[in-house]
Amino acid sequence: MSGDLFEQTYERAKAVVGQVHQLPLGRMSKKEFQRFAYACGDVSPRYVDDDAARAEGFPEAVAPPLFLSGVMGWEPGPAEEDLRPDGTGKSETVGLPLEGLRLMGAGQDIELHHDVVDGMDIVAHISLDGVDLKQGRSGTLLLVRVLRRYVDGEGREVLTCRESFIAR
Repeated sequence: MSGDLFEQTYERAKAVVGQVHQLPLGRMSKKEFQRFAYACGDVSPRYVDDDAARAEGFPEAVAPPLFLSGVMGWEPGPAEEDLRPDGTGKSETVGLPLEGLRLMGAGQDIELHHDVVDGMDIVAHISLDGVDLKQGRSGTLLLVRVLRRYVDGEGREVLTCRESFIAR
């Protein structure tokens, strides 16, 4: 990998730090977050049974806390030729100038402010929170910090996700 690519990408990324891109996710579906719960092996009754959720003080069955930040793509899926070299689609890197680099997740910090329930409209507000050019043991890398704020139709912030990626 050329050092110029890292330098150029670093400069392009620094120029868009703080720019917010809005990605409408649409109406949340109980069926979708229940499938997510089953796929994760977390089948708490609060996710799948309205009565059980109400008994715990929830308004109805709620989405698992990691549902919004765990779903990387909200569209049916890109065509194979539209995937990046690391297999991610363009929606995962909305607005981030990372062409030519592969991404690897490096951690998430999540704050859940409100429960996600069936029928809730969600818009993701995604911004590059920062980028650092670093030298690792195996060469140059970029440490990319992304802020994802998920807001409901009433303008309430439902979930805040600060995540880091290593770009090589």
